[in-house]
Amino acid sequence: MICLHFFHGEGYDKTFIKNLKKIMDLSKKEIVTIASGADDVCKKCIYLKKGRCESSDNADKAIQKMDIKALALMGLSEGDKVKWLEMKDDLSSIFPDWYFQYCTECEWKKTCERDDYFKQLIQQL
Repeated sequence: MICLHFFHGEGYDKTFIKNLKKIMDLSKKEIVTIASGADDVCKKCIYLKKGRCESSDNADKAIQKMDIKALALMGLSEGDKVKWLEMKDDLSSIFPDWYFQYCTECEWKKTCERDDYFKQLIQQL
């Protein structure tokens, strides 16, 4: 939920990227419902097997832990309905906690560092 704000068309394969672009376009126009577990973003991922992320041995548990942390930081719960752009505006207040816990060692960090909003948030650290 937090990392998606820095998405610019990279991912595992063309099917995943196409699906995520579609979701991101819709999210800017519609209300988003917070889900837990494998959601619409995950459904086209090559690593999703039987509703679980299998990109590595502990991936599913790690993602669940990240999701719980993201919800707590954002003050959200499963089933909440939010406006995507309003959620983006709220990122600046929680970004330091997120960045130091998840971004510093993330394999996608270089991708996010090309995003203007990510750069802006890093300058505020």
